[in-house]
Amino acid sequence: MNIFTPLKKIWNNIQQYFVVYVQSIVFLRVIQIVVALPAISYLFLQILKVTGLSSITENTLFEVFRHPLGIVALTLLAIIVIFFIYYEQAYYFILAFFQRTGEPYDFKKIIRKLNRKARFFLSLQSLLFLLYFLLILPIASIGMSPGLAKNSYIPHFIIEELVKFPGGLQVYVASLILVFYLSLRLLYAVPFFVLEENMTILQGVKKSWIMTRRKTIRNISYLAVIILGYGLAMAALSFLILLPLFAVERWVPTAAPMMAGLTLTTLQLVLFLSFGILQAILADTLLGLAYPELNTLERRTEENKSLFPVMFSRGLYLIAAGMFVFTVIGNTVSVTKILYQPSTQIIAHRGYTAEGVENTIGALRAAKNANADYVEMDILQTKDHQFVVIHDTNLERLAGRNENVSDLTLAELQEIEVSANGFTDKIPSLEEYIAVAKEIDMKLVIEIKYHGNESEDMEQLLVELLQKEGVAQDYLVQSLEERAIAKVKEVDPDITTGYLVALNIGNLPQTSADFVVIEEFSLNQRLIDQARDAGKGIGVWTVNQEQLVRRALRLNVDGMITDQPSTAYELRAAFNQEQTFVQRVQDLLE
Repeated sequence: MNIFTPLKKIWNNIQQYFVVYVQSIVFLRVIQIVVALPAISYLFLQILKVTGLSSITENTLFEVFRHPLGIVALTLLAIIVIFFIYYEQAYYFILAFFQRTGEPYDFKKIIRKLNRKARFFLSLQSLLFLLYFLLILPIASIGMSPGLAKNSYIPHFIIEELVKFPGGLQVYVASLILVFYLSLRLLYAVPFFVLEENMTILQGVKKSWIMTRRKTIRNISYLAVIILGYGLAMAALSFLILLPLFAVERWVPTAAPMMAGLTLTTLQLVLFLSFGILQAILADTLLGLAYPELNTLERRTEENKSLFPVMFSRGLYLIAAGMFVFTVIGNTVSVTKILYQPSTQIIAHRGYTAEGVENTIGALRAAKNANADYVEMDILQTKDHQFVVIHDTNLERLAGRNENVSDLTLAELQEIEVSANGFTDKIPSLEEYIAVAKEIDMKLVIEIKYHGNESEDMEQLLVELLQKEGVAQDYLVQSLEERAIAKVKEVDPDITTGYLVALNIGNLPQTSADFVVIEEFSLNQRLIDQARDAGKGIGVWTVNQEQLVRRALRLNVDGMITDQPSTAYELRAAFNQEQTFVQRVQDLLE
């Protein structure tokens, strides 16, 4: 079969089943909002309640497993998540099956068929399904609803740190290829499991592995054509929707705010519906690949097909129309707000590493030239209880020497050359680093690192050094360890301290620090509001992608740690009230 043939069928399907697709998308979204998310939120709050935590971070994760009720709530939460993933993924396969076979169907019939397989998730099969879902995530997330897909990725800082190590990039690329290959080989597991009455999840996985043998190129071709077609269609449609706003803003500027609100709402609606339609398209295509005999069947023409009774459908349409109007009004207010240049401080991560080796004098000077407001740098204690500016506890990555910082004196470390990205430099002492920072008028964010062999008075020695240099009240001190913050505050309560959080689920973490720095994966408006209410500063790390930099600026966090200070500076400078309404709409869509 010609791989472009499905595009014609896809267009015919969208025309014929558009009403059914829209009803399905809305139904699944309502279930997510009304049932799944409240249940997940309630169980998560119970976990926090029984553990006495305000949030779950990388430092408090294992506290949950010390409480039997916490384990029960976590288990129920996992089951609900697995159930919802199953219902969302399997729904469209059943819908496509009924449409291909011509078998009469409605909403109740689809749900009954879904429920018949739900019993498998009340066993260890649920863990197998979760593992399977993680393996096919690169493909499954293509058509996943935005609510689920939004956080279905590995936090960027993990990948960014991995590729810095020798061979790290190769390991990362090889892992991506392996996972993508497994995704392709397990592509048919869900339709097999859902549609074959007595088939278990494991049997579905095994059958998919057999049936996809020597079909990888074909399956990639089908998926590529669909995704490319979808991308082009969405780009063209978005351009056409934005076109009237271009014209109105130029020729009738007084009408531009309302037009911008209408345009933004329309684009949001189109994107919302398009994700669901893409899911339906992918399900129908995969069903045809898994069961080739279905391709020979003639689809029954369905005029004005509806999953729900007519009166119920009309009620849904009225509610949807009302929500659309209110959203237009809300979006009009959003796009007409005066945009001020954010006060977000740009913090160069370990200096400007595009122009020097991380945590060296060269990278520090480069950060000044890149217009950073602060430079974030890491310190470790040496064998002779001095401070050296370096991130890793071992010298292998940057110096090619399998030696630990804790086994060497400051003098020995200062003689060692470090290299990265074609640059070479020496490891500086903290005193040397501060001297240059003073010379170029650059403020520092000092991150305390631990290797396990520090002196008991490490934090006191650090504070005394900062006081001696006269920078204790000007520089910021932060750490991933709450104990470090507490000890620094004990020695000098006036030093401004920060608590770094790599993973945060829930509320703002409890800390004695003056500010909290959240990894961008976990940052949201609620945490920012809670920090403001608590009188604490709020920052984000490590933000490198342009759309994430824009997001941090829109949220107006107090500080942004980035490897791209020059780009962040340019974006901050351009972020003002001179933006056109088209630009504002595009920003709010990101």
